[in-house]
Amino acid sequence: MSRALLRLAALPLCASALLAACQTAPPPTASGTAPMTESTERVRIQGEAMYFEKILLPEGAQLRVQVLDNQLADTQQAVLAEQVTTVGPGPYEFAIDVPRAKLRANGQYGLHASVSMPDGSLRFVTDTRVPVSIAADTVDVHVGRIRLTHVQP
Repeated sequence: MSRALLRLAALPLCASALLAACQTAPPPTASGTAPMTESTERVRIQGEAMYFEKILLPEGAQLRVQVLDNQLADTQQAVLAEQVTTVGPGPYEFAIDVPRAKLRANGQYGLHASVSMPDGSLRFVTDTRVPVSIAADTVDVHVGRIRLTHVQP
């Protein structure tokens, strides 16, 4: 291998080493420990919503993903976090952040997803809540693929 190719191959390694050296640690707090980072203040739940029907949704269709506290049943307080996005052809990836302050020890949580048409009518929905396990030290949860069921208009 020529020297020019070796230098070119080593360039990304040198650049990443320089960038890593430029990063600074957060300043310690009065107690001597580093402050809580954003990752400890929230839990990110990721996944993918999909349906099997060969239906192309019109422009303006929306995916709504909600993280629910199962112990609060069907009250408004049950919704811990919600994300609404305009979608095109599926499957639909999502990442929703839940504030850790809303989580309880030994809590039971679920995920609900739905797709609405531009006029607001429901077209696809999860037929049951998808269980989500969130431990005290959990930062990221990947729920995989969530199946949406067709709702007859």
